[in-house]
This record gives sequence, structure tokens and C-alpha cells, in this order.
Amino acid sequence: MEAGRLGDRKRVERLAVILDSNTLIMMASGAVAPSMIGEALGAAYDLYATDSVLEELERLAATHPRQTVRRLAAGALRLAERLGVKALETGVRDADDSIEAAARSLRAEGLRVVVASSDRTLRRRLRKLGVPTLYYRESEGILELEWEPL
Repeated sequence: MEAGRLGDRKRVERLAVILDSNTLIMMASGAVAPSMIGEALGAAYDLYATDSVLEELERLAATHPRQTVRRLAAGALRLAERLGVKALETGVRDADDSIEAAARSLRAEGLRVVVASSDRTLRRRLRKLGVPTLYYRESEGILELEWEPL
């Protein structure tokens, strides 16, 4: 019964989910459970974060004036390691630009890409490229998929 759930698709490919810093921080805070990604996508996936996103979290963990932010950023880094998030080297310093570059690169390799971000500006940029996004809908406490990744 479950095997036929996806209809007549012969093979379901894994999705590449690129996480931004705000999503990793929401995951570390407990607002977003890692399992919510799978529930929203309904497909197998691998998690990625760019070098710039990870560096941003390291900076926040080390130097942010608010202890809560430092703690959440450090927790986000530990969580990324525990979840096996793959680091993508982009050579781009700006986190949003690095996410866009990573999405383009992974798509060029033939992967289906989804970016998890609550940043409206970044989501708008990705929409223009045809890259689906996951974002946290606070009013319902869920991750919502914007565009289908097919």
C-alpha cells in the first residue's frame, strides 16, 4: 500500500534541502523539528548548508551581544553536525548569495533543490529562479512548501 502512495513514479529521487541560518536557529530553539522537513516535503532528502551560513552561525555564537543568540547559534552548529548537514563551499561571502549560488550549482548537477528559509527577500529571489522554498508559518507552527520541487 505505501509503495504505491506516490502514484506511477518509477523512482523517487532525493531532494537537496539547503538550510539557511534562521532555519537552523529555529531548529535549535525547538520551534522547528527536523522531522517537519520530511513531513512538508513527503520525500527523502539530504541536508546542506553553505560555508557562509556556517561561518555566520560561528560568528553569532562567538560575538553576538545577546547570550540567547550566542547559545542558539552554537546549538544550531551542534545540531547541523548531529544531523549530518553537508557543508557546501561556494566561495561567496554573503550568506544569501551563497545559498543562491549553491542552489544553482546543485541544480546544474541534476539535483532537485529546495531551500529552507523564512527570509522573504531570499525566498523571492529563489522564486524567480524557480527554486522551491520551505518556510516556517508561525501562525500554524508548520513548515510550508512554496512551489513544488518537481
